[in-house]
Amino acid sequence: MFVRVKKIKGNNYAYLVQNEWTPWGSRQRVTKYLGKTHTPTRYSEETTPLPAGMKETITAAVVQELKNHGFVYNGGILRSEELTVNLHDNTVRLKNKNAVLALNEGYLCDHTLNQLLSFSPEEHPDKNAKKLANLVLETGLKLSHEQFVHLFEQTKQHPQNIKEATRLGERS
Repeated sequence: MFVRVKKIKGNNYAYLVQNEWTPWGSRQRVTKYLGKTHTPTRYSEETTPLPAGMKETITAAVVQELKNHGFVYNGGILRSEELTVNLHDNTVRLKNKNAVLALNEGYLCDHTLNQLLSFSPEEHPDKNAKKLANLVLETGLKLSHEQFVHLFEQTKQHPQNIKEATRLGERS
């Protein structure tokens, strides 16, 4: 599934789309309306050291990106004019309506934020890196090389990987 933006009467609206194969080829099926799309202006390129912990690292990366786009951070909530990103319940809103932020090459919305925050590493590290990189891009986060490496390193500390490493150690 991916986010697709449609222009309707001069406004951009985002939808979650899934490709389906039919006898006539690939077709796209809209599975969910995500909200009106907004493109905030980037004001800076600040980077900050990211904390340890998978969720904490992702949250700090989102805060960094939105601050670079002029959002003000206060207790888990980022605001810019009438746009609000709530990191407590992982929502993106404009006046209490679903909204989508077009950031860099991706879209920050309820769906992409939840996908990134619920990322769970698999047994194969090469697949983890690709999947994590795709989620970061889809969400619209712009991370430095060092920040992405730090984020990827957090997947190795994920409880699932620690449990797997312990299980493999017991076999030896």
